[in-house]
Amino acid sequence: MFSNKEMSVVDWWIFAILMIIPFLNIIIMFLIVLSPTTNNSLKNYVLAMFLPFVIIFVILFFTGFFTAFAPY
Repeated sequence: MFSNKEMSVVDWWIFAILMIIPFLNIIIMFLIVLSPTTNNSLKNYVLAMFLPFVIIFVILFFTGFFTAFAPY
């Protein structure tokens, strides 16, 4: 569906609908990034969406934010 061809409006709508569905959106993001035949524009868009989450997770991990939820 998201091959190297130019993406149509319908392809972008399908992608947007898939990104709304919880947990499926994470799987689809990994599939798009790891697939060698994915459209480069879509791959760059997914990387741009995913990168802030990774940065925030790393910052929260190193500041000890997640230890607030640990049982004592």
